[in-house]
Amino acid sequence: MELERTSVLNRTIWSFVWFAIISIGMNAFGNWSAWWGYAIVGPLVTLMGVSGMVANWTVPTRHHRGLEHLTMVASLLTVAIIQGPAIAVSRFYNTDAAAFNQRAAQLLLHGINPYRVTLSPASLALNHVADYWTYTMSGGYVDHVSYPAGSFLFQVPFEWLGVHHLTTNWVDLVAWLGAGILLYRVSPWYTKWLAPLLLLATELTYVFTNGGTDALFVPFMMIAALRWDDFVTRSGPRWTRWLGPVSLGVACAIKQTPWFTVPFFIVGIILEARHHEQPVLRTTLRYSAWVFVTYLAINLPFIFWSPLAWIKGTLLPMSEPLVPDGQGLVGIVLHGLVRGLHPSYLQLASFLLLVALLAAFVSWYPVLKRSWMFAVPLVLYVPSRSLSTYLIDFIPAAFVLALTTQRVPAKWAPERFPRVRLLAIAVPGLLSILLAVVAFSGPTLTITPIAYGSSHFNQYINPMVVSIKNNSDQTVTPHVMVEVGSAHPVGFWHQAKYAPLTLRPYQTRVVTLFPPLYMGAPQYQETWLVEAFTSSPNSLSVTPAYEWKNGKKYY
Repeated sequence: MELERTSVLNRTIWSFVWFAIISIGMNAFGNWSAWWGYAIVGPLVTLMGVSGMVANWTVPTRHHRGLEHLTMVASLLTVAIIQGPAIAVSRFYNTDAAAFNQRAAQLLLHGINPYRVTLSPASLALNHVADYWTYTMSGGYVDHVSYPAGSFLFQVPFEWLGVHHLTTNWVDLVAWLGAGILLYRVSPWYTKWLAPLLLLATELTYVFTNGGTDALFVPFMMIAALRWDDFVTRSGPRWTRWLGPVSLGVACAIKQTPWFTVPFFIVGIILEARHHEQPVLRTTLRYSAWVFVTYLAINLPFIFWSPLAWIKGTLLPMSEPLVPDGQGLVGIVLHGLVRGLHPSYLQLASFLLLVALLAAFVSWYPVLKRSWMFAVPLVLYVPSRSLSTYLIDFIPAAFVLALTTQRVPAKWAPERFPRVRLLAIAVPGLLSILLAVVAFSGPTLTITPIAYGSSHFNQYINPMVVSIKNNSDQTVTPHVMVEVGSAHPVGFWHQAKYAPLTLRPYQTRVVTLFPPLYMGAPQYQETWLVEAFTSSPNSLSVTPAYEWKNGKKYY
């Protein structure tokens, strides 16, 4: 009876994989206008899914393991034949970062340092390369490479081989398929369905292959998490012990997001070394050296080539304030639920939350040893920029960590000084909450739309008249955007002839602002709002969310 229940449960879970394949085939058929081939591919994928569903419930139990392998192959094939043509027919990137990475690889092949080149809309042909740019609080936008060198070095071979069309997306697709194969390979038999489900039934595949630049570091993070404690326990082959920290170094050399995991890995190595009576300092330094030397080896040529340019690019997210954006805590101001935000307080709150999580990791190590990576997105949920990719990037590696890390022995010695450990968690945690609350208090500006409208049968927003009041005792230069149901900011509005907008302390001005190029008007009763950014003081002020009713006509 127990064996039968296990078989039924296993088949039920694998049914969801085949159902995901069916759904993807149906959706692909509906997208035939993007590529005529979907009219053929869509029904074929759907047929494959239906056939697999039947086989899933009819194949004898002794042969079901082979069908699971076939299901994984079908999942990889589905992603490849759906996403591949989508990349091939796309005309431009969805993000500036993806365009920057490809351009950087091209420049490097011509012997030019990518970190020293200004990647302006003119040089990248804005309308044909990228349709989303990263804006700064000072009214500008990011116009240079802003990631470590690994972000574009892995693209160089593809460019050299002649892959010039949306190279970043192709590289990310290959990396993501490789990550799926790796997860399937290392998972126990009873969780192997995780790999095809992550490939088919989540947001990850779409984000990773449509301008997102994070897929490239995902396989390396997974290898870093794979039996990471072998470095101390030495229970696996010798090569696996150094492969973990090396892969972590590679991941950190591709993008800054993996940097947040490094403290947890190092603290974990310290705790494991203490428990297994290994030299704590020497073991920790050896692990850290593998990570740092790998990171340095990938970036060192560019550090020597132009140190200041490399530092400016690599540390840009920390050194140059970017406009608040994302699906994290910052969403309550981006959607007009509160009127103001001081981003620097959120960044500090995020740091304190990281400290609290590290203290919790030490205190509750037996529980968190295999699950801490699922909690890292909490740290990235708090800052003023918490894009959706930051919140889901670690999921594949977190599964690897949870499924392959050795359990903590039952006789694990508890850490001493329980009250101190509790304070180490509570104090930074409470301070983080307090700073997050303060961050949303006291808007620097009060913005009131006075007159607005649309033209071309409500297709485009016309120039808008707004009243802006400076609530601070400082002279400010606000930079204004109008948000209309967009996932990202779409450009700053400006006065006639691009005259600067400046307000003295407590001054109120009524100004006419013009949209960037042509900006689509909201649909009837769709919500919209006005945002104003200032770099000194560093703040964001917004209006309430309004319903669009074709505007207050003044033309």
